[in-house]
Amino acid sequence: MALLRAASRPFWADLPDEELLDLRLCDLRLQIAGSRLEPLLARLDRDFARKGIARFRPYAWYSTSWFTPHGTTGFAIPFYLAHPRLLRLERHRIGDAEGGSVASCMRLLRHEAAHALDHAYRLHRRRSWRERFGPFSQPYHATYRPRLGHRGFVVNLGHGYAQSHPAEDWAETFAVWLAPTSRWRARYQGWPALRKLCYVDALVREIRSLPPAVRTREHVDPLAENRVTLREHYARKSARLGRARLRGEFLR
Repeated sequence: MALLRAASRPFWADLPDEELLDLRLCDLRLQIAGSRLEPLLARLDRDFARKGIARFRPYAWYSTSWFTPHGTTGFAIPFYLAHPRLLRLERHRIGDAEGGSVASCMRLLRHEAAHALDHAYRLHRRRSWRERFGPFSQPYHATYRPRLGHRGFVVNLGHGYAQSHPAEDWAETFAVWLAPTSRWRARYQGWPALRKLCYVDALVREIRSLPPAVRTREHVDPLAENRVTLREHYARKSARLGRARLRGEFLR
């Protein structure tokens, strides 16, 4: 299912690839408000409300990739999801567009929201959190090589991403738990990962009416301040992906 249409047509929407690639990222002038991501973020908000999380909502901004900076209570969304023209360019230059459908985008939004919730309530500092997911201080490498099919981890984004770091194990588990149609108790019956899902369920029930310990509005590496051209951006991204594929690994 394709993402919703953008509300307005920017000046670069009809440019051929070669001209579009010479624009700087900041020249795209993208905003969340009124964009095709706005209704999906509203859906994420409803997911939180449905679970009774009353005192916290993450915020979002556009950057070059999906990420939640440590200590912030919001997350970045890659710019190409803002408009169909940029989505086509991403697919042409990279061969895929992570989050390009509504279903995959919602999986990623829930994943990043889990990091933001963790930061807001400092959940990874809890002994019980570390006992389920591992030490948050574990080194965070740029690539990883998972054991596919391991039943100690849930499946949300694919490629065994929950195995890449304890923080990602938490985020993947929360994302599965948060999805309104996941039926996680039945889906993971008999899996060791079910214990983590039950822990998330109990933990959120404990904190959902509490105010967050951390509140931020910082935007890290926002697109509006990025003066790199799209051509330079894709050259760097293609190189990183190529190196990871040669090693048989996945990028984080």
